[in-house]
Amino acid sequence: MTQLPLFSPLLWSVSDLTRYLRDVLESDETLQDLWVQGEVSNLSRPVSGHLYFTLKDSASALKCVMWRNAVIRLPFALRDGQAVEVHGSLSIYEAAGQYQLYADVIRPAGEG
Repeated sequence: MTQLPLFSPLLWSVSDLTRYLRDVLESDETLQDLWVQGEVSNLSRPVSGHLYFTLKDSASALKCVMWRNAVIRLPFALRDGQAVEVHGSLSIYEAAGQYQLYADVIRPAGEG
């Protein structure tokens, strides 16, 4: 016979859990000032002027976004297959429930 728990477990909505996880990521100082190295793939340049891309290595991939105000300071043309080092902060895009790197600086790998 199974015994019922004394207290019912906390039941989260998807939105509440995603918002909580975003807050956890954004409160971690290490994740708000980090450099990540990888190869650019799936680069997209919509008319908004933002850049969307995936940073990948041999085992993992990380979605990234760079807002237009940072893109205009980019001193080179980013391209698929390029090895780069990306500075930014980690957060969650709540609408998709996806963690991503919000990039503010990108440099060719090995330049720093």
